[in-house]
Amino acid sequence: MKKITIAFILIANLPLAHAGEYVKRNGVLSLSPRGAVAEFNINASHGDTSICEIYGEAISIGAEKGLHNQWVYSDKESTYAVVISEHKNGTIQVITDKCDNYCGVSAIGVIDGKYKKK
Repeated sequence: MKKITIAFILIANLPLAHAGEYVKRNGVLSLSPRGAVAEFNINASHGDTSICEIYGEAISIGAEKGLHNQWVYSDKESTYAVVISEHKNGTIQVITDKCDNYCGVSAIGVIDGKYKKK
């Protein structure tokens, strides 16, 4: 019983993100937080030629100062990583690492940026 109570308290105290769609110029982020994980899907492009889609389940790593929550996703096959940070003002900041291995060199930086609630 103690374990269940402790787990409930920990989950109840996690910062809650607002599920929904967020947009930036040439990009859309869908985010669905569920406890300590968040399902996400990001579609972004540099015009018609450099299109990239990344999706998966990111794990919460807690919130740094000024953030509601922060999640990280790491793909083991192509070694790319995505950090999704929900700011207290409602915007979402996405930072990627080595996504060129997944999306191609022409798509470097296409996913990165600040997304605002649609």
